[in-house]
Amino acid sequence: MTYIIEDETVPLLKIPGSSQNESSVNDIQDSKRGKIFVIESVTCNSIMERQNSESKIKTTAILSDKSKAWIDGMIPHIPQLNELDQLGKHNGITIHQEDHDSYVNRSNNTLKLMEREKMKIAVLCKSIAKPDLTFEEFKLLGCSSEGFVIDDIRRVLWPRLLGLSDEEPVPVEGLETVHTLLPDEIYQQILKDVARSSGHLSSRATEEEIEIFHEELTQLICWVLHRHTYLNYYQGYNDIAATVLIVMGLQSGLFVLERISLKFLERFMEKTMEKVNQELFYIFALLERIHPTLLEHLENVELFPHFALAEYTTWYAHKYAENRKLLHRLFDYFLGSPPLMPLYLSTVIVAYRATEIFDTTPDMGHTHKVLCTLPEDLPFEQLLVDATNLYRQYPPESISNDVRDYDNKRRCKEQEWKSKAEASRKERERQRQLRVAIPANRLPYRIRSYKTITVVTILAIGLYAFLKTSSGIN
Repeated sequence: MTYIIEDETVPLLKIPGSSQNESSVNDIQDSKRGKIFVIESVTCNSIMERQNSESKIKTTAILSDKSKAWIDGMIPHIPQLNELDQLGKHNGITIHQEDHDSYVNRSNNTLKLMEREKMKIAVLCKSIAKPDLTFEEFKLLGCSSEGFVIDDIRRVLWPRLLGLSDEEPVPVEGLETVHTLLPDEIYQQILKDVARSSGHLSSRATEEEIEIFHEELTQLICWVLHRHTYLNYYQGYNDIAATVLIVMGLQSGLFVLERISLKFLERFMEKTMEKVNQELFYIFALLERIHPTLLEHLENVELFPHFALAEYTTWYAHKYAENRKLLHRLFDYFLGSPPLMPLYLSTVIVAYRATEIFDTTPDMGHTHKVLCTLPEDLPFEQLLVDATNLYRQYPPESISNDVRDYDNKRRCKEQEWKSKAEASRKERERQRQLRVAIPANRLPYRIRSYKTITVVTILAIGLYAFLKTSSGIN
């Protein structure tokens, strides 16, 4: 039996075959959370004027871990080893040999690693073919060592992992002009960030490939933002979108990025990052339990966990844009994990680097710089296992009170810094005013009249002679 839910969204672009007579939306309401979202960038009236139909995406029902992964009875087909192209073009982007370089054992273990990858692909093919595979087992396949291994398999399994139907998506039309439906200031910011996203491509990518990539990435981002007008664009969203585009291509990537945005990134796309700033303190709450000495060191240098903001909001896509193999592996892991899992990974990475942090000059600037610079040789497979175990040991609800306490301390500290800064500013202003001297009236020191100079000189000589004569008489 197939369970279908309809995700009601703001009408955007015409999808061939969609109804044109459905009623328009008056409010954007998230029925799952029971709240009304305020539309800032595009009003409902303008949307209804542009289009009177409402497009809907059919997705499989949200599955529990114990339910069957293939409730629609359609077992996805993933390519066998003999079907895989080692090199070639994917989604219009040339895949070069360096894109296949491993991020584990970069020395002489290439053959061994390739065998491990082949073994994992064999396990995937065997497991996916099971009709009674549970959704929990399905997610574990992506989270376990090597993940889904290659993009050919990810293109098949990522949509199913996100609850999308296995059916081929109907092509979306009008992507070339979707940017005109967004406020210009948002579109201009997207263009700037997209222009900086070329790091996701191979160094051998041609100018034509880069131009196509930028164009499709812009369309991908604008489409999702216009479908869900309560989502606010943030810098870093382009890195996640770029990863989706490279793996899925444009048409399939539209719906994959949409589901990722709604399921994992929604709190990043609120009006402010206040909720995200609080969530970052899960790192401190966890360090308090697994490495209290390191936490004390970070607090002594007055450092907050905002060094992990970019990794958290981009799923490491900004840092490891050029390491495509590692980045896509991390996406396998995050797509099969709870939304806060990137913070648990950040925690185990910080703990792993404890010695390096202790050896750094103990001040805020140097420590922050070290933590913002992630090494390329981190043992990620082991760190992912550690993050999973840490999540099981300390789930978010068990430490949420400590997180709020740390966030309150942050607010108090920021207020203290603001007060000190204001007091310092006032003191500098007072000192400046004390140093300002009031100029006094002075006689002009330049006398340009020769007659006056002559008279003054004669009087001076006469006075001098009189004084000399008087002293001689006496």
